[in-house]
Amino acid sequence: MIKEKIWLSLKALKVKAPPKSKINVEYPKHKIHGDYASNISLNLAKKIRQKPMTLAKKLATHLSADPLFSKVTAEKPGFINFHIANKILYSTLQDINKLGPKYGTDYERGAGKRILVEFVSANPTGPLNVVNARAAAFGDSLANILIAQGYYVEREYYINDAGHQIDLLVESVENELNRLDEIQVEELQEGYKGKYITEIAARILEAEGTTIHQLSKRDITQKIRDFSLDILINDQKNTLSLFKVCFDNWISENELREKGSVEDVLAYLSETEKIYDKDGAVWMCSSEFGDSKDRVIMRSDGTVTYIIPDIAYHITKYKRGFDRIIDILGPDHHGHIPKLKAGIEILGYKTSLMQFILLQHVTILMNEEKVKMSKREGKLITLRQLIEEVGTDAARFFFLMRKSNTPLDFDIELAKKRSSENPVYYVQYAHARIASIEKKARSERIRAHDFKPEYLQRLGHDEEFDIIRMLMKYPELIAHISSTYDVNLLTSYLIDLAGEFHKYYQKYKIINKRYKKLSLARLFLCKAVQTVIRNGLTLLGISAPNKM
Repeated sequence: MIKEKIWLSLKALKVKAPPKSKINVEYPKHKIHGDYASNISLNLAKKIRQKPMTLAKKLATHLSADPLFSKVTAEKPGFINFHIANKILYSTLQDINKLGPKYGTDYERGAGKRILVEFVSANPTGPLNVVNARAAAFGDSLANILIAQGYYVEREYYINDAGHQIDLLVESVENELNRLDEIQVEELQEGYKGKYITEIAARILEAEGTTIHQLSKRDITQKIRDFSLDILINDQKNTLSLFKVCFDNWISENELREKGSVEDVLAYLSETEKIYDKDGAVWMCSSEFGDSKDRVIMRSDGTVTYIIPDIAYHITKYKRGFDRIIDILGPDHHGHIPKLKAGIEILGYKTSLMQFILLQHVTILMNEEKVKMSKREGKLITLRQLIEEVGTDAARFFFLMRKSNTPLDFDIELAKKRSSENPVYYVQYAHARIASIEKKARSERIRAHDFKPEYLQRLGHDEEFDIIRMLMKYPELIAHISSTYDVNLLTSYLIDLAGEFHKYYQKYKIINKRYKKLSLARLFLCKAVQTVIRNGLTLLGISAPNKM
């Protein structure tokens, strides 16, 4: 909005304007400097051979005539400060309460462009863990935000149901199955442990009985594989459903392999002449395409390395015609990205369509102590356990409170608290508190349908204008997140908005029968706050309760 105004003013002043996206507009640190500020004059001064303050004053004078602003000033050494007019602030409240759930959406921004978001994609070798949980909360919320900005989004889960880790899972279950059937077993050097392995083995014995041992080694392995994967994948799907995450596509690595995708990629790579033989293995010339070194794609024993099926999978993404491909990956995938991009580029696809988001580690704190976890050792806190312990709402909010590229400490005890110390409770309580205010208003015969727009002029306290200014920023924030993917900015915003509302509630009486018009104006303001909190929580996949 402000960028558009500046751009039009530059045109009117016959100054060569940069693209609107290049015009910098920010929020001043201090209210005295207005609601918005821009350094456009400083950026353009040299190019147009004018002093920054000269251009700033010209722009300020021209923009002052715009009814959007109550005041526009030029400040040394060339900043322009914008003060939004009160009537615009009042109309913002009307827009919010009129648009309701659509406030903050901008369907023209995405214009139906197709985005594929792949996230979680955990190995089906055990229950979903807390890193998977962070990916689930982040990926699902990001998809919601992109949809709100007019993009067509598909959520995708890639099932890694082939390869070495699956072989280890099968060995682990078979070993436990034999132990349960009192057949002597040796301790595995590699593999998975834990209660869930014992449970899978017990369920196989219950279904198949001891006759399973009469099958050939190959048939036993296949039966254990199919049974184990069926249990674990269904458990992952059910857990994600409890976490309010639903995927549009579930893509099986094993099925892609059975369709010959690995052989196809190897053939395509061979045609490019960007592979070569060395030390009995086949190598890809990935160093020519931004990777730190060339990579082995086929070992001397004829088995392919993981990069080949992953390239094959990503080729299917390109063939489906998406405008943007987003991969949300765990912290251990940093070194995987360059070789994947190299393989894609060698095959002639534009890697500019691909965007990678690396989520960092999650540390679980219980009673202020770190919980040590190991999937291989069977020592882990699963997503399902976390949901049972703190609830879906708290879990999702806590996972979204930090920037994706920073480690996250998840405090179990804090997430369970029903007090203002718990940030998600604090935000939800603001929503519930407003529902309570509305109920009180009805009991006092102060009814929303009696409201008239002119009553808003009775709102005049700084706290009221501060809240409206915060509400005004919400659509800009959602648009910003759709470009930067900084979902944590939304949790921070909701905490701040709830804080401003709680302070306002403590200081001023919202409903007062003696001042009906003022009460209706304040009720209208509260309704707008409630709408924005609900809209924000909805994007995060979190409920907005009317009672706490």
